[in-house]
Amino acid sequence: MRVVKTLVMAAAIVAMTAGTAAASSGTGGWEPTSTPPFVIPAGEVCQFEVKGDIVRDQERMRTPATYPDGSPKVQDFAGVLVIRYTNTSNHKSVVRDATGTIRVYYLEDGTRILQLHGNNALPIKAANVGFPGGDYITHGDFVVIRHPDGNREVPVQLGTMENLCRTLA
Repeated sequence: MRVVKTLVMAAAIVAMTAGTAAASSGTGGWEPTSTPPFVIPAGEVCQFEVKGDIVRDQERMRTPATYPDGSPKVQDFAGVLVIRYTNTSNHKSVVRDATGTIRVYYLEDGTRILQLHGNNALPIKAANVGFPGGDYITHGDFVVIRHPDGNREVPVQLGTMENLCRTLA
């Protein structure tokens, strides 16, 4: 039993050291990334087509932990993101700040657990089971679980959510 505990502790220390080494490099492992403009077809998230134009984008990402095959185990996303959302049927539009941070945990069964902090964009399909569909902007701290079948639930909601499907209708 003592050998097992020692091996577990050693593995934990190696994992923490690897993460610390990556974080202590000049950029902390951060790389530029971006969100491309998008169009969400009518009925997928909102009853109408939603167009997203990127107004400002200074996002970055890093992968502090990987699986043995190199695929991400944990990823972080941060930086400025401002999006203009447009209902293409009535041309009503709003600009929203989606500047926040997201930490994504990739589980081996295909589940993803997302920790959202600050302002973030969160589209949820209209047919979702577990949380009402909509194109949300979150403000605060949220946990989102994305199941392997694509359904999402939002068990932690410490803040406010704006459903842009309602705002743009």
